[in-house]
Amino acid sequence: SREGYRYRTDARARTRPPAFTPPPAYDSGSSDRLGRNSNIRKKPKMATTEAFTNPDGTAWDPPSRETMEACGNAPVKREFLRPLPPIPSDPKPPASDGTGTDGGTNGGKSKRAQKRDNNAKKVSVEHLCNAFAKGICTFGEKCRFSHDHGAYLLHKQPDLPGPCPFIVAKGKCLHGVMCRFYGTHPDATKRDESNKETNDTDDTDTAVTDAQLMADVLTLRPPTDGMLDEINFFHPNLKSVEHLCNAFAKGIFMADVLTLRPPTDGMLDEINFFHPNLKVLLRKGKIRFDRSDAVLKQLGVKTKWSYGPHAVVREFGNGIQVEDTGATETTDDPDTSHTNRDPSNPDTTQATGQGDDEGGGKRRKEDGASQGVDVRPRRAEKRTVDFKGKLYLAPLTTVGNLPFRRIAKQFGADITCGEMALCTNLLQGQPSEWALLRRHASEDVFGAQICGGYPDAVSRCAQLIDDEFAQSGGIDFVDINMGCPIDLICNKGAGSMLLQKPSQMELIAKACSPILSCALTLKTRTGYYDNKKVAHEIIPNMKSWGVSAVTLHGRSRQQRYSRLADWKYIGECVSKANALSGGGTGGGNSGTPSAPSFSVIGNGDVYSWHDYNAHCDEAGGAGVATCMIARGALIKPWIFTEIKEQRDWDISSGERLDILKQFASFGLEHWGSDARGVANTRRFLLEWLSFLHRYIPVGLLERTWVGIHERPPTYVGRNDLETLFASTQASDWVKITTMLLGPTEKDFVFRAKHKSNAYATEGAAEKADLYGGDNMQG
Repeated sequence: SREGYRYRTDARARTRPPAFTPPPAYDSGSSDRLGRNSNIRKKPKMATTEAFTNPDGTAWDPPSRETMEACGNAPVKREFLRPLPPIPSDPKPPASDGTGTDGGTNGGKSKRAQKRDNNAKKVSVEHLCNAFAKGICTFGEKCRFSHDHGAYLLHKQPDLPGPCPFIVAKGKCLHGVMCRFYGTHPDATKRDESNKETNDTDDTDTAVTDAQLMADVLTLRPPTDGMLDEINFFHPNLKSVEHLCNAFAKGIFMADVLTLRPPTDGMLDEINFFHPNLKVLLRKGKIRFDRSDAVLKQLGVKTKWSYGPHAVVREFGNGIQVEDTGATETTDDPDTSHTNRDPSNPDTTQATGQGDDEGGGKRRKEDGASQGVDVRPRRAEKRTVDFKGKLYLAPLTTVGNLPFRRIAKQFGADITCGEMALCTNLLQGQPSEWALLRRHASEDVFGAQICGGYPDAVSRCAQLIDDEFAQSGGIDFVDINMGCPIDLICNKGAGSMLLQKPSQMELIAKACSPILSCALTLKTRTGYYDNKKVAHEIIPNMKSWGVSAVTLHGRSRQQRYSRLADWKYIGECVSKANALSGGGTGGGNSGTPSAPSFSVIGNGDVYSWHDYNAHCDEAGGAGVATCMIARGALIKPWIFTEIKEQRDWDISSGERLDILKQFASFGLEHWGSDARGVANTRRFLLEWLSFLHRYIPVGLLERTWVGIHERPPTYVGRNDLETLFASTQASDWVKITTMLLGPTEKDFVFRAKHKSNAYATEGAAEKADLYGGDNMQG
């Protein structure tokens, strides 16, 4: 029987998944690091003397399938199960002395002291001036950052293996000496050859003098013991004692780091970049929102928005005409008119580069040119998005970054959406918030998600996005998040708080729809409280607000992400929306050739192609147009392939490692190949690994169809790499990143956003209270 079997354990038969030593560089393909096909599991051997014990010392016996399912665990085959790991008994590390007394996560240091330490690091020789490395620093000797190449190279971490992706794709790397692949740069090779020629010339000039001096030196006795070998040699890639100690303590050298695959598509460009001059204009209040102001005035929304002196409209023409209103507002400032007509000024012309008057006003004659009229597109002429039957990747905060979306696109995602951006931060010109709107060329249908609680701020933000990106096709739809359950968002009247104010939801939608030249969508939940669901009352009216589609998450704000999503209620909302609009709002499998004017998209607990088919079925399911896939894509991004091919993919550990290698390559392209770019790539990769470890390979399950709510028990994989991927320890996640990005920095600290685990190096652990902090970030 199966109960008599035990999987061959060796180093795996422990009370917890073993710590994994990164293997040497290899090209995994579809096989594991030992050259075996990971999809073929060998028959487990009999274990006659092997026994496991519980943390309390009692004998442990693998639970049955029925027992695991009753406890909410996924039914893993008994030969792969292991007992629960013992609870760590390490004492709480004492906090180091600091200037503050708050007992925070940085050794009790106050925020002012932390800021002072960070500024001191920036001006040290370990951090080179970024502008100087690119050759564009204009401060010269007055610059407060280091310009010492030699000192920086001594403290710089060793280069990563492989060629520089920017050199391969574009022939030039903007990071210069700060690049972690600097050794492969042409200028670095020329510098080494030049130094070698200089050393050879110096040796030739002093050859005669050295021979004369060495004539009087006594001859030493040759070795008689055969010259025994020494150990603990200095690694050639290490450039300081700190790096040497750090590498020996970790037991990891750069030779063990896997070589990332260079870009093969020529490194396609990203779009939707934030112009630095626009940041200055926004912060000085020099951008006018006349179209938004006219719509808000028509809706009766009072606003206290004030403009700075000489504010300009980022469009040609001076008249402002709003669709279906007739309200007109004219700018009489002569300076503004002159600025608006200057196409050479990037601060006042449109980002589209077309020069069209999106306000619908007439252009003035210039130099005898003929007078033309540009009309705003009517609502029927707006660009629409057909969501029916399309695989929609949800906008995921932190982990839904551009490199991850590229991974999802490779596996078959049809529609992608950027991370949620706050309207107030966008209007303030924060570059970090505008970076969330970046789009890769491989994203066919892309949307931007914004969040706000007040019609004036959301309307102005919509106009700004339309002027900068939507008019040029950089954004296909704008999604307003009205279902975010985070306290920070709800306390400001946004997110799920709007479910208690349906009239506010209507005002926000009507204030944005006439302004946008692309589709407008909303995302919401069933209600604010569990016992008071209101979505069925609000969704049927959204079509009259100018909304093209709504995504309904089958949970309330009070429920957050606990318990299962209520797909039965989602189906009721679809039925009410169909009845009011005459049918066709859902249409998941209806086969209607024309795109519906209003679509209802379901969201919640989609983890397999079985779930997707059941929810999109009009006969027995909810009948939604499509499903938005969120956590299911984080745990297994190949879910899009499974849905399109209608199969359960028993993906190997080698293939999963290739996915992480691809993410690391995409991360270096997006965030840069310098030390900061490598650190950002490592951080976001760790955030993703905090979800990836929840995946259980299909070959280890008693049944292939498992739900996202079924927790993975403690188990071992079919090889060491699969066991490592199943680890719940942050230290093992860091080891995975070292296989791809090299060793971490000496003060490296990581804590997942959901605060389930943490990791810190020995140097950082002395400064941080890992067990008591709640705000630690990598």
